[in-house]
Amino acid sequence: MINSVFVLLAAFIVFAFGYRFFSKFLAVRVFRSDVDYSTPVPAAADRGDPVSSTRYMPFAQHIGSLASAVTIIGTTLAVAWGWIPVFLWVVVGSVVAAGTYAMGSLWLPRQHRGAIPASQARDLAGHSTGTLILALLATLSVLVNAVMALAIAGVLVAYPASAIPFLLQGAIAFVFGLFVRRRPGFAILPGALVGLAAALLALWLFRGMPLELVGRLQIQSGANKALTLDAPVIWIVLAFAFAWYSAHQPPQKLALPYGLLSTGLLGITLLILFIAVMIAHPMLAAPAFYTPGKAPGVLPWLFVTATSGAIGGWHALVASGISARQLAGDGDVRRVGYGGAIADALIALSAILIASAAFPSQHAWTQAYGSWDSVNHLSRILRIYIDGFAVFGHILGISDTFSKSLGALMLMCLSTTTLITGIRIQRHTLEEVAQTDGPSRKAASRMLAFGAILAAALAAQASQEHVLEYWPLFGSAGLAVAAALLAIMVLALARRHRPLSLVLAPLLFVLGVGIWALGLELVSNWSAHRWGMAGTCLVLALALAAVIWRTGTALYKSLSGRRA
Repeated sequence: MINSVFVLLAAFIVFAFGYRFFSKFLAVRVFRSDVDYSTPVPAAADRGDPVSSTRYMPFAQHIGSLASAVTIIGTTLAVAWGWIPVFLWVVVGSVVAAGTYAMGSLWLPRQHRGAIPASQARDLAGHSTGTLILALLATLSVLVNAVMALAIAGVLVAYPASAIPFLLQGAIAFVFGLFVRRRPGFAILPGALVGLAAALLALWLFRGMPLELVGRLQIQSGANKALTLDAPVIWIVLAFAFAWYSAHQPPQKLALPYGLLSTGLLGITLLILFIAVMIAHPMLAAPAFYTPGKAPGVLPWLFVTATSGAIGGWHALVASGISARQLAGDGDVRRVGYGGAIADALIALSAILIASAAFPSQHAWTQAYGSWDSVNHLSRILRIYIDGFAVFGHILGISDTFSKSLGALMLMCLSTTTLITGIRIQRHTLEEVAQTDGPSRKAASRMLAFGAILAAALAAQASQEHVLEYWPLFGSAGLAVAAALLAIMVLALARRHRPLSLVLAPLLFVLGVGIWALGLELVSNWSAHRWGMAGTCLVLALALAAVIWRTGTALYKSLSGRRA
């Protein structure tokens, strides 16, 4: 058995060297970030996004907007194959592949005046390529929004003691927004500290007051269930209602304060965990390698299951739709982009430590992870992470009730921030498409409402089933989008006569894994007569193949012209 301190320190050393040397090399040799480069301020101002005067605000908002709940759920599930495979993928993959992709995701929109990825693709590879990427991004955003709402509902049902503090977070964020509005940048930090103190106080005051929704309303049409309204569905509807309202307000009013508070709660949670590991240095109960009963093979599903916000397509959406427009200069691309990938890797590392070291023995770990059917449930994965965090909180003298409520609140707030960001990105994307392609703003608003309703309906339907059965499709879609956007980055670098190999290598790896996973998913769903999922896999694979063909053709012409 391995000591958890060794795992923690090894990851910290690799992350530190990666940020200090590899990210510097990328910034100087590949992306050539210039600290004096002017930002696309007019584009941000026209859209109503703030351009921060402080260096830590864009980073904090960027971290809060990433799909951190996806990172936690996927990594906790991937520990079922043993801790070494997922540890190597999180550490090495984040430093090399995710860091490069994250920096490129911020660099590219800044070269195109803050345009969305679809517009970037149209400028570089033609109108049809942009349309295909827009379809890929629309599919991914609906899936991410549905997963975030499911995570919120799952935590609220499993940990009702955190419901009242979670509902109060909206009020705390609103007051925080009032405090910092029209104030200098230095007012944000004390306001965030006061907001965090208020959130922790709410947790302590309402720790013994659970809020549960009980009962079920079921509507049947003959022998078929037409609609079932229970606690998860109600929480999903409420989560989408709050996110919809927040996304349509000025960012300083709710979205930014809520994101900063979510990032603060994440920082407190990680700090408690890492300090507890250093003090108690527990042994890893998880085996180095393991094969649960009825589990799929580790390849390619490890990379699909443990896909994080930094290597999945969602990172590029957040970077181009929100973060790139808030940076004060190109010098921030390295800190926010590569730093965001490392922060997401730290979140994944927390899931590895909790899922491996929070169990008292390997026998207890095997009881939880012994078979794929026993662990392949969202509620069980959430309980492994939150209850495991309480074990480490107890080491520092924090009560189990407070620790579980803190872990649950952190997960829900991060999921809500991502949900708000997802609806904001969809709105900005449709507005930009309306300006270039002609649909009216009214039609764009209807499309946005349809997307939100579709995501809510998917979440409500999945809440009645084993949602993690859809995880391979969700992870494959994220890798497909990442491969398409990496192809656009390679083409953009070639047009600017920059080195390609450090971006081309992650592209080939992500493309190969994504196509492999989509092909296996297509065959599996076709054999099981799940026509909707099979059709989605086929559409994603064809769209990705078309994007690669178009960008590859453009890249060949660009390189041929350079040689001539």
